[in-house]
Amino acid sequence: MIQIDQEQCNQCGLCTRICHEFCMVLTGDILAVDYRFCSTCAQCVAICPQQAIRWNDVKPSFFDNALYPAPLQVEELFMQRHTIRDYTAQKIDRLLLEEVTNIAVYAPTHNFNLRAVVIDNDELIGMVDSMILEFSAKIYQWLYKPRFIRLLIKMFAPGREFEYLKARPKLEHAQRRKSGFKTKPAAIILIIGDNRVPLSLESAQYALYNIDLFAQSRGLACRNLVGNQMILNADRNFKKGMGLEKHEKIFGALTIGYPSVKFRNKVQGKKIKIQWNTIK
Repeated sequence: MIQIDQEQCNQCGLCTRICHEFCMVLTGDILAVDYRFCSTCAQCVAICPQQAIRWNDVKPSFFDNALYPAPLQVEELFMQRHTIRDYTAQKIDRLLLEEVTNIAVYAPTHNFNLRAVVIDNDELIGMVDSMILEFSAKIYQWLYKPRFIRLLIKMFAPGREFEYLKARPKLEHAQRRKSGFKTKPAAIILIIGDNRVPLSLESAQYALYNIDLFAQSRGLACRNLVGNQMILNADRNFKKGMGLEKHEKIFGALTIGYPSVKFRNKVQGKKIKIQWNTIK
């Protein structure tokens, strides 16, 4: 919650100018917050030169520009980031898991009331693994065993055939190893939000990417379980066991652990297609 130290405030008005919800009001020498409209983005806390605005009565500290990474360091971090599916059996200390998970709160977001559920219990991780395996088995049974399915795709959705064929070996490998995960992670992090808030899915992905990059800096590795949240959301007992309310939904999930593989080479030469703002 945003709090204001009126004695510390010098009425400079920076917070009112940056507030995109227009909930900061400066009247004379009194700064007030209309909490009905405050989204808790905390930009007012970040911009106040007097440090007169606080979050939950915790005084902010100034940025240390000496700690800011150089462009080459940022580039190195991004280029080393790869999805990891191979983990060691080493568990992650809960204090470290809490530190890594909490970095999600600094992600750009539209849903400011996201929360996280961290699963580090082996039995529960095994339950999630079984749910993913069971779902993949059904998909394989429905979409790949009947030969006419591919013929239908060829005829009516030829542009989808590549993605259809690409998924097949993944499903077959899962059935052979009898596991949804290639190796068991140390933990699973779920991002939970109110399903009535728009853009919650996008907000959750930002949060997960924050976790992913910060985890990498702490020697950990992640895999974003893109789309697998629908499997978890379909199981009412699982959602109830995770403490979800009726209006809540799992908008993102990732596995996390210590990597058992080490990537050594930068993939150079990859370029994204860029179109400049010309009119054809």
